Amino acid sequence: MKIILITDAWRPQVNGVVTTYENIIKNLPDGVSIEVIHPGLFKNIPSPGYKEVRLAFCSYKSMEKLLLNTTEQTYYHIATEGVLGFQARRVLNKHRIQYTTAYHTKFPEFFNKMYNIPIYFTKWYFNWFHSKSKIVMCSSQSNADENNIWNTVVLTKGYDSHFSFSEKKSASTKILLYVGRVSKEKNIDDFCQLEIENIKKIVVGNGPYLPTLEKKYTDVEFVGYKFGQELADYYKNADVLVFPSNVDTYGIVILEAMACGTPCAGYDVTGPKDQIKNGINGYTDEDLELAVEMCFELDREVVYNTVIDKNWKNSAQQFVKYTTI
Repeated sequence: MKIILITDAWRPQVNGVVTTYENIIKNLPDGVSIEVIHPGLFKNIPSPGYKEVRLAFCSYKSMEKLLLNTTEQTYYHIATEGVLGFQARRVLNKHRIQYTTAYHTKFPEFFNKMYNIPIYFTKWYFNWFHSKSKIVMCSSQSNADENNIWNTVVLTKGYDSHFSFSEKKSASTKILLYVGRVSKEKNIDDFCQLEIENIKKIVVGNGPYLPTLEKKYTDVEFVGYKFGQELADYYKNADVLVFPSNVDTYGIVILEAMACGTPCAGYDVTGPKDQIKNGINGYTDEDLELAVEMCFELDREVVYNTVIDKNWKNSAQQFVKYTTI
């Protein structure tokens, strides 16, 4: 059995979409394969202002050939709503082939944050895009609830084995950590502006907003992308992971940090509020500084125990179940 995955987000991008599907592919049940249709298969150009995001030049005919050139039992999943997702939707609807989709990013909120475009002005496109999907996979329950006009389910996430529990050695200086894409919509300024005594702030990641942040906040350490065990070590050495974004649908970095025993602080919005249990594994609050300070008192082992049952194998099984239903 084969699943064809169509995604506008793929390597060299580093984000939650890529992380999710790469790990699902690694953990597929026996007898299931996934073929990925991504921008690297076409002529493409870097997205304006965001070079690692590639915009593919894909015609209807090109997509039709890729999707229908199969002789085995095949299912289709459209992961993103960009150029490739749009063309795949056209082809599958024309040939009356069922498919599933996913809603990973709150783009209406993203466009509002970045370009001041009213949310209602772009929301219609996403409602239209997902309207004929047999199932729309959302990253969190609150995100699914926000889009109840679709046939939504929640696709759970996991974490790799190198994200493992670790006690942190006590120190007078507390380490606050941000991990993720460094772009304006992520609201990283709120993290950089935190004023708490005896703290060190570290940003792990890269993106178009990095040069601006480096100039504005000389007291913050910017270390670029980190992966595998090196990334895990940053989580383990941190006292609190801070997740300042209010346009994400989940936040895999929250899960990864908790898997290392590190409590998380964020706003009470979609994504953080689906994972953070106040007083147990972190805090959400309208006052981000208060949420961070409350996290200092939490037990790291208790934090870890809240995510001990999360894994990519379960996520892969769910994905196959929903795609082939």
